[in-house]
Amino acid sequence: MVKKQLRHCLLLAALSPSFIACSHVEPLETSSIRNPSQQSAPVTDQNIIAQTVGNAPAGSTALAWANPATGSAGVIEQINAVSSGSGGCRQFVTTQQTIEGASRFDGTACPSDGLWKVAGTPGLH
Repeated sequence: MVKKQLRHCLLLAALSPSFIACSHVEPLETSSIRNPSQQSAPVTDQNIIAQTVGNAPAGSTALAWANPATGSAGVIEQINAVSSGSGGCRQFVTTQQTIEGASRFDGTACPSDGLWKVAGTPGLH
């Protein structure tokens, strides 16, 4: 009985136009993927670190940061106010763990046009 039903189903499937349509490979739909020129600039680890430093009071320690765009994360170990006349800049020391490994570096973050930015190139430890 089962073999008879199976033959019947296979015969119907072979004769059915919908079976042929199911076996046809359609092109990949990409309408939900934006053109790279339309995407906003990626948020860098330095952007995340600078904003974390800027949003915390001087003297803060052990502040975690993470960048979902790159998969990197770390801990800001210390934040110190830079001497007067620096425009409110802050020095910091942080760790950074990436897919390439872990590192520790220091730098200076300064306010700029309502955002905080890392000034210069952070120094590796």
